[in-house]
Amino acid sequence: MRLPREEYNHFLKAVFFSIGIALLLAIFVAIYGKDKSFLMVNGYYSVEADYFFNWMTFLGEWLLWVPLFLYGLFYKRDFLIAALVALALCSLITFLFKQVVFPGQPRPLRLLHDLARSVPLIKDNRYINSFPSGHTSTAFTTSLLLAFIVRRKWAPYVFPLLAFLVGYSRVYLAQHFVTDVLAGIFVGIVSSYFALLVYERLRKKEGAAQQVSSPQDV
Repeated sequence: MRLPREEYNHFLKAVFFSIGIALLLAIFVAIYGKDKSFLMVNGYYSVEADYFFNWMTFLGEWLLWVPLFLYGLFYKRDFLIAALVALALCSLITFLFKQVVFPGQPRPLRLLHDLARSVPLIKDNRYINSFPSGHTSTAFTTSLLLAFIVRRKWAPYVFPLLAFLVGYSRVYLAQHFVTDVLAGIFVGIVSSYFALLVYERLRKKEGAAQQVSSPQDV
């Protein structure tokens, strides 16, 4: 089942823009490798950037979900179901990769510990289950859905860029490799796409039900 292009044009633009970001990251990793690409991002830091990316990383936890759920609660209840499906899919896929497919994958802090380097850290530092980045997955899932509901010319580009900054913050704060962020982008794309497929199916069922229940012309 495909999404109708006209109504989902902004979402599809945001998806292609996100894929473009992912391709650039893939090239970056292919050239420099997993460890060196992380060190290149993590190696440039300042006090101002510490504050900025410590706050930016919160967007990948729950802040971006707030406008989606408010939109569903007060404007379109059927979209609330789609948002819940997106959250469930994003969480499930991320969990399966972290705990089942690639369990115990070391995080960058292991590498930095071996190099005896000091880096800007957050309070909740972790050392395993690195792949993929859950913050990035969440950020791209919500950002792509926001691009769909906002439907402004800037939306397909601004929201994915915000999600990318969340992913960048995870590398900057030594919580993930660039490869983890790259995987998180695709988790977000898959989760948001299937959530909108559910949303579109619900709308079609609702439309068909309304046609059946409406009085027929004689």
